[in-house]
Amino acid sequence: MNDKKRVSIKYQYYQLCTFDGDEYTENLYDLVEWLGRVGKLSLEDKVHEVSGIEGRLENAKPVLNDTLYALNFMRLDILSNTYILEKGSEARHVDLDENEYIGRNTVVLYDPKYSVVMVQCNRGSYGVSGLESYINSFNDGMDLCYFRPIYNEITEQHLMEGHALKIDVRFANTRQFNPGKSRFFNKVIDACNQLQCYTAHIECGLGYNRGDELEKETIVEVVNEARNPINKEAISSARITLSDDQKSSVFDLFNNIYSDKIDFVIPARGELSFSYMTSQMISKYDEKGSKVKIYSILRG
Repeated sequence: MNDKKRVSIKYQYYQLCTFDGDEYTENLYDLVEWLGRVGKLSLEDKVHEVSGIEGRLENAKPVLNDTLYALNFMRLDILSNTYILEKGSEARHVDLDENEYIGRNTVVLYDPKYSVVMVQCNRGSYGVSGLESYINSFNDGMDLCYFRPIYNEITEQHLMEGHALKIDVRFANTRQFNPGKSRFFNKVIDACNQLQCYTAHIECGLGYNRGDELEKETIVEVVNEARNPINKEAISSARITLSDDQKSSVFDLFNNIYSDKIDFVIPARGELSFSYMTSQMISKYDEKGSKVKIYSILRG
């Protein structure tokens, strides 16, 4: 029996910046100063409720010779839908006492040089907006922060150098779409007009045919017209899968936040611990090239 389980977790990158009144700025927010204040509080005093969500900073520590910081945020949930059972016995619900909660954590890696945060995507725990609200709940009368997405833009050079494996486009309104110079889109819209439809979903790929790629010139035309500002309301989503001969990645043509994926191996009934997750996040960010790419994007 396999006593190991593989868990794949996605991470997204943001830059912590400040507000100027109601205006978003690109001025960097100092999370180290925030940690200095909040880190001194007791666990109970770290608990804040914002917009009906209760949670706290569970723990935080400097890592990699104090050049990075690892933070473990915990959402406190009073709804327990967890059961324990054996194969030969009925399921037993995990009941919570009055002062007990189900903890759902979000681990964050912080790089103070450019105020970069690598945020775990964990459904049911703190998302980016929840983290932002929690951090700012301790900033009364002080600078407020927001999570500014770090975008990994797909350029025409990327399209020409990479290998396009799939294109996926969803139309919110085909009647509003301007196909421009794209021969492919002109044919698609002609077909939609013939059907007299308003919405459409086009997915074109290679299936399991390895070593092939979609026709480059056509792909460039499709991407350019999909991202044309005049078509902003006509397309609800557009994604492209590109390969660089080593791995394939899916890119959102409108909102492609720089992201990473880490595969963890944990005991079947064990814990994906904060320390283990942190070590793998450091490896992905610092040793495997993500930091260099992020810095390059931010330097423009």
